[in-house]
Amino acid sequence: MDNELENDPSSESFPTCPNCGMPVVDVTITGPTTQYARPCGCLVHLSELE
Repeated sequence: MDNELENDPSSESFPTCPNCGMPVVDVTITGPTTQYARPCGCLVHLSELE
């Protein structure tokens, strides 16, 4: 049973968005200084997610 929890993608830990607090599962980069957190869409800097 413990092995099932380790393989469950919903149990993964994602960084939180510094603007709204939602989990950030992806970042879209549209320019050298423009990155958007997904799924919330907030403008973020990659250094804020480390």
